[in-house]
Amino acid sequence: MANSKSSNFSVKRTVLVVDDEEINLEIMSTILEDSFNVLKASDGKEAIDILLKEEQKIDIVLLDIFMPMDGRDVLRVRQENKKLKRIPFIVCTSDKNIEEECFHLGVNDFIKKPYENPDIIVARIKRMIELYEDRSILKEVERDKLTNLYNIEFFKKYAKQFDDSFPNLPKDMLAISINRFRLITELYGRELADKLLIVVSNLLGQCILNRNGLLGKDTGSTFLIYCEHQDDYSELPGVLTRSLKEVSGDINVTFMIGVYPNVDPSIDKDIVVERTKATADTISNDFTKVVAIYNQENQEKTLHREELIDAFTQALEEEQFKLYFQPKYQIQCDKPFISSAEVLIRWISPKFGFVSPGEFINLFETNGLIGKLDAYIMKKSAEYMRSWKEKYGLEVPLSINLSRVDIYRPNLVEEIIGYVDSNDVSRDKYYIEITESAFVEDSESVVPIIEKIKENGFKIEIDDFGSGYSSFNSLADLPFDVLKIDMGFIRAMDRNPKVKGIIKMIINLAKAMDAITVAEGVETKEQYEFLKESGCDVIQGYYFSKPLPLNEFEELITKEMK
Repeated sequence: MANSKSSNFSVKRTVLVVDDEEINLEIMSTILEDSFNVLKASDGKEAIDILLKEEQKIDIVLLDIFMPMDGRDVLRVRQENKKLKRIPFIVCTSDKNIEEECFHLGVNDFIKKPYENPDIIVARIKRMIELYEDRSILKEVERDKLTNLYNIEFFKKYAKQFDDSFPNLPKDMLAISINRFRLITELYGRELADKLLIVVSNLLGQCILNRNGLLGKDTGSTFLIYCEHQDDYSELPGVLTRSLKEVSGDINVTFMIGVYPNVDPSIDKDIVVERTKATADTISNDFTKVVAIYNQENQEKTLHREELIDAFTQALEEEQFKLYFQPKYQIQCDKPFISSAEVLIRWISPKFGFVSPGEFINLFETNGLIGKLDAYIMKKSAEYMRSWKEKYGLEVPLSINLSRVDIYRPNLVEEIIGYVDSNDVSRDKYYIEITESAFVEDSESVVPIIEKIKENGFKIEIDDFGSGYSSFNSLADLPFDVLKIDMGFIRAMDRNPKVKGIIKMIINLAKAMDAITVAEGVETKEQYEFLKESGCDVIQGYYFSKPLPLNEFEELITKEMK
C-alpha cells in the first residue's frame, strides 16, 4: 500500500500505465521499467479491473483519455471509490483543451505527448508519489482513526485558519457529547459504542454540509463544531437522537450540547474549546436541558466545577469528606426506636466551605471519581460500625448508597467483603442501597452482581422506589430485602389523596414479598401516623431527626439504643 512505504524510494513503486495505443504503452514502459514496477492496461475497462483487484499495490496511474471506455469514465469511477482516491492520476495527452475538464475530475498532473525527456517524466512521477504519501501520512496523523474526523489538535489549527480566511464571519463553537457514554460502553460493549460514534459523526457531517464549518473529534464521545453563527441549536439533539434509533434500538441515547456563540477570534482556541466543553458539562445528567449557552454565569460554574475536581484527591487524603447519619426509626411498636441509619456524605472544605452533594456527586460520576469516593464511604462506614461495637457494645446497621457507575467495577463484591470482614462487622448489618432505576435500566447485568452481594450475606435495599419507572412487573425478579418508598410520594400525599392509595399498595406489595418498607422524607405527624396505620415498617426524615454528624449520632445511639 502506497502510504505504508518509505518515501526514499528504496523499494520500487508500482505504476499502472493505461493506453490503447500499443506503441505508447511500450514507450512509457521502457522509460519507467528501471525505476518502477510497471502494470499495463489497454483500455479503461481493463484499467478499472486492475485497479479494483490490485489497489493496494498501485502507487500511481498514467492515464490516456481518448480510448475505448474513455479515460474520463475511469476518473469518474475513481471519484466514487474512497480507496482509489488515495492514488494519484496523471493524464498523458497531446490535447491541452482537455486539461480543465480533467482537473475537475480530480487529475493531479499532466504529461505531454509525444514523450520527450524520460528523466523529467520519471522525476515528476516520483515527486507526485512522494507528495501523495506525505499527504496520506499527514491525514493519518490529523484524523481520528474511528470517525476520520479531525483530531482535537488539528481541529483547533484549522479553526484558526478558518478565522483567518473569513475574518468577518460570526462563528460559534459547539461541543456535543453523548450522555453517560462510559456507562453505555460498559453495558453494551465497545462495538456498539463505536457504531454510535461513527453514526453521530456522519450525522453531524450532514448537519454542517450546507454551512461554513469544521467538524472534529475530541476524546471519549465529544464532537466539536466550529461553524457560521446560528441563533438556535435546540433542534439538533432531537435530530441526533431520532436518527440514531436504527443503531441504538431500545437504548435511550441523549446528548448534552455546549454552545459558545459569536466567538472572539482573538481568544486562543484552546480556551474556546475548553470553555465550550465545560459549558456542556454544566448540564450533564440534567435531562430537562440539552443545550447550554456559554455566558459569564456558566463560566463561573465551569471554573468552580474544575476547582472541585482538582481539589478531590487532596480532600480525600485530608478526610474533608464527612459521613453523616440519618436515623431510621422502627414505627410498628408502642414507642418508635432507632433501628438503623442511612449514611450520607458531606464535603466540608477549608477553601469552599460546605459543598452540597448536589454539586459534587453527579460531577464525580461524570469524571470517573465516584468510585474512589464510594470506596472511602464503604470503608469508613465499616470502621465506624466496628468502633461502636467496641466502645458501646452496639451493632448499628448502616445503609450505604452505591453509585450505578460502581456496580460494574471489577472486584466490587470482594472489596465490600474486605471492608466489612476486616472490621469484624456482621454482614447482615451492612445494607447496600441501589436506586430502582439502576436495577431496571439494565437488569440483565445488574441483577447477577446484586445477587452475588446478597449471597455473601449482605442486605439489599431498593432506593427511590416508584420514582418514575414501571417496575412492578419486574419486581419479583429483583433480589432485595428492603423497599424504600420514594420521598416524592410522601410529599405529594397531603395534596393528592390518590397518592395514599399508591403508598398502601407499595407497602402491601413489599409485605407479600417478605420485604421491609422504609419511607423517606417524613416531616409531619400526619405523615407519620398515616404510614404507621398503613403498615410501613420504618421511616426516616426530619420528623424524627435530620442527618447528624458523627459526634451527634453517637450521642443519640448511646442514649436511645442502649
